[in-house]
Amino acid sequence: MENSNSFRFLDDDLNQQFIALLKKAKIKHDVAKDGIVRYSPDDEEVVENNVICSIRDKVFPSWQVLSCPRDWTLRYKKYMSHHRIPFHEELSNGELWFLLPRRYRPHMWKLGGPMKTERMAV
Repeated sequence: MENSNSFRFLDDDLNQQFIALLKKAKIKHDVAKDGIVRYSPDDEEVVENNVICSIRDKVFPSWQVLSCPRDWTLRYKKYMSHHRIPFHEELSNGELWFLLPRRYRPHMWKLGGPMKTERMAV
């Protein structure tokens, strides 16, 4: 599908629900072998505001999406895992996002300085 948006819940069950809702709503889409769903920018509003959000609402009654620079994703994953913060991963147009309950405040998290793998050699 040319000029398309893409989305995938990395949890296979959530992704299957997403695909089923797209079919039910008769929204034209393609599913790649890796599960990434492509859909038209013309359907962006309904897919993102209705379909994707309806699944997020089932996962967490009150939720937020956390996005960050690519080189920070591992840092956030480690922080959330260490602090037992529930989250699900999503790929939106090639970017990794985290779906988590609304009650958490990522902007207040103390993620520390650079991780060992990110430190520059002297």
